[in-house]
Amino acid sequence: MNANYGLKIKKGNGNVKNTYTEWGIACISVPFKVGGETKDLPKRDWYDEHGEDTYIPSQMMMKAYDAEFEMAYVGKELNSNPFNLSIAETNIKAFKKWLTGNNTSGDAGAELKIYSAYASIGRQGCYLKEISNENPHLQLMQEGSNLYHQNVVTFKVKFRVTDPMTDITLT
Repeated sequence: MNANYGLKIKKGNGNVKNTYTEWGIACISVPFKVGGETKDLPKRDWYDEHGEDTYIPSQMMMKAYDAEFEMAYVGKELNSNPFNLSIAETNIKAFKKWLTGNNTSGDAGAELKIYSAYASIGRQGCYLKEISNENPHLQLMQEGSNLYHQNVVTFKVKFRVTDPMTDITLT
């Protein structure tokens, strides 16, 4: 796995961060919507007429939506070390603090721009709603004569996308 599997995220005027290079967290499922749902139109329902009296504008506006990404922390330790998820927990907590603006240094704020190089889709006006369904796995991996524990913790990250129309690219 490499940095191509990370999400690129930017807060305010800060630098773009890649979730894989910064925290060892890859994105394994991208839910960005190309479609979406339009906002409700104003209408009146007259009891003595068929159908409804609806104002239809020249442009339809889109509703905000929730986007749930599936993420995976991937780390490795020598087989001689016991199975230990402390590094995964530390990195996922740091990721959460950064997303919510509760980090002590660096970029402040919680408004996010998110871009997936894999899907070539990016959105602005996003914020974190939830991190859930943490599920740890242990795999064995060998490089040369070294045997490693590869710790993988999958989890879901739900963002609210308040601007469903603007496409962005982060580099």
